[in-house]
Parts: sequence; C-alpha cells; structure tokens
Amino acid sequence: MSRLEISTWVTCGCMFTWVLSLGLTGFAKGGRVRKGCERAMFLIAKKGRSIAWHERWEKWLARNGANYHFGVKVGPMVFLLIRIFLALAGVGVLSILAPAYGILAGIGLFWLPVGLVIYMNRRDNLNMLPDLKLMYHSLEIQTRAGVYVTDAMAELYGSVWQPRLRQALLDLAGDLVMRSDLAEALEAFQGKFDNRYVDSLCLIILQAMESGQSVDLLSDLSEQIKDMESAVLGQKKEALDRSVTFYQLGILVAVMGLILYACVTQMFTAATIF
Repeated sequence: MSRLEISTWVTCGCMFTWVLSLGLTGFAKGGRVRKGCERAMFLIAKKGRSIAWHERWEKWLARNGANYHFGVKVGPMVFLLIRIFLALAGVGVLSILAPAYGILAGIGLFWLPVGLVIYMNRRDNLNMLPDLKLMYHSLEIQTRAGVYVTDAMAELYGSVWQPRLRQALLDLAGDLVMRSDLAEALEAFQGKFDNRYVDSLCLIILQAMESGQSVDLLSDLSEQIKDMESAVLGQKKEALDRSVTFYQLGILVAVMGLILYACVTQMFTAATIF
C-alpha cells in the first residue's frame, strides 16, 4: 500500500470518527456541537459573508422541503458536514482503485444530498398539484360566498391530503390565530415551498386584501393547474408506454435466447450421435 493510500485512509478514519462523535454526543445533547460549529463558522469566516451563506442555505433548505423531510436540526452547517463526510468516504473507498476515481466519487457524493433534496422537492410539487387545484377551487367558492379570505385560508388544511402541504397549512392556520397578521403568515408559508403555484396563491391573496379581485385570478390559476396536470399525466403515460415496450423487448430477447440455446444444444446432440 502506497503512502498516498495510507494517508487517505487515515484522514477518512479521523473524519469518520469526528462526524460520528458529532452524531452520538452533540445531537443527543440538544445540538450543542452543531450550534458550536455554527458559531465557529461565524468567527472564522468574515461575518457578512458567513451570515449571508448561512441565511441563503437556510432559505434553500426550507423552500425545498429539507426541514420537513429531515427535521429542522439539519441546518446549513449539519447539511455541509454530511456532504463533506460523504465526499471523504467516497474518496477513501475508491482511491484504492485509482486516485482519479476517488476524486470523481468525492465530487459526486458531495453534491448527492443537494440532488436528493431537489428530487424530493420536485416529487412533492407533482404530488401537490391535485391538492393545490382543490385549494384554488375552495378559495374561489368561499370568496364568492362572501367568506373572509383569512377565515378561508385557516380552514384549507382540512381538504388537503399531501403531508407536506397539509403540515404547512396547519402552521399557517396557527400563525393566523397567534399573529393575526396575514402578510407575515403568508410569507412564512411561502418560504416553505419552491413552487410557483404556491407563490402565485400568496400573491393573489395579498392582492385580494387590497383590491378584492381574487375570484377571477383564482379561477385562471386553477385552469393553469388543470393544464399542468394534463401534461404530467401525458408524461406518465409516455413513461408507462416506454416501460411496456422495454418489457416486451426483454421477453422477446429471452425467448429468442431460449430458442437459440435449444437449437445449438440440439445441433451438438445430433453431431455427437453421428
């Protein structure tokens, strides 16, 4: 084993022990180590840039659903430590084959959690479409009936089934009761999603508080969601058709292979007899 491989393994072992100690001690004691790392990051880096980095990633994690899926303890610093740990693990394992493989694996694993969060957010957005359309229709009907917008928003969670959206609406209802400030409650609600329909809904409600023209806007957006659902269903149908074609080709190849094997076996058997 070369010196490079030995040093790589030693480094990865130290980092693994350190990160494992964070998980076993710091998080079990209320996140003291996590908070200490965040404070150290603020002291080491330049204050303005450090705070901007922390706030940017905190908003990104919240809007893409990481706080819902992984918990609020997985903040920017913890998320960065997880990415570093995965990168070092990939470098340590694949560097045995070749240093280039280790570097490529480290880069890929470093960005893997980011891709996972983006994928989960896109999946949530697709699953939210029926509930969002139902929300638009419910708000449209209630506003036509003369129900105040705040009261209508506070009762929306009862008609939603997507877990992430339902939890956010429950929090919104609680904020409306505690704060009695629709603008702040909607800003907190909007910050939990990276979804243009949620952004449009919050904007329409704020405009409705000023102009009272929410019904027509809600109707237009519900039609846009209907078109979006049709496009998603078309994509699912195309994916299903491709899967069926792939399975049919697989069955055909398997049958042809069996026939070819039987023919070759029969030919060898006949040649042995003669």
